[in-house]
Amino acid sequence: MKAPESPNRRVPQVSFFSRLSGGPRACPELVEGSGSFPDLGGYATRVAIGLSIALALIIVLSTIHPWGDLRAGSDSTALLDGSVVPPNVRQVLEAKCADCHSENTHWPAYSRFAPASWLVERDVHDGRSHLNLSQWQHYSAEDQATLLNRIAAEVRSGQMPVKRYLVLHPQARLSPDEQQLIYHWAKAERKQIRKQLATK
Repeated sequence: MKAPESPNRRVPQVSFFSRLSGGPRACPELVEGSGSFPDLGGYATRVAIGLSIALALIIVLSTIHPWGDLRAGSDSTALLDGSVVPPNVRQVLEAKCADCHSENTHWPAYSRFAPASWLVERDVHDGRSHLNLSQWQHYSAEDQATLLNRIAAEVRSGQMPVKRYLVLHPQARLSPDEQQLIYHWAKAERKQIRKQLATK
């Protein structure tokens, strides 16, 4: 009669490379069904399928533009056409204001994939609806004077650029010197427009 096996009998250790070279025979206690190692093949397949579905969903959602396709027909245009803008002021406006307040928007790579694309497009839509420097010549003189007054006030107070935009675009932050530069230009340009209106 065969003696019962001791419950404390240690399972022989088999290296990873031995299992690869010898298959189940090299380690019979680890064959399928033993419960010692999970079936990783099925798990990897499910992960791959899940990622493929998520990627396809992102691609489909990225074709949806709740605020319209703001990229369509957006060509580089002159800012503040018809207005007198010194080169140093224009440089600051183009570098730190044009992305949201003109049609010369630079779209970063992440802005092409939903839901990030929706957030960026919302900011651009809101910015252009309040002030579009590419359409400056189409504003009436009264509207230009009003907009210049808002530019001066919001830049000087630090309301612009908005805080949530600066989180991802810290380079758009205006220095104190740049704030004063835009403020004094906007006030001077507004004064000129007011004089022209007064003579009409």
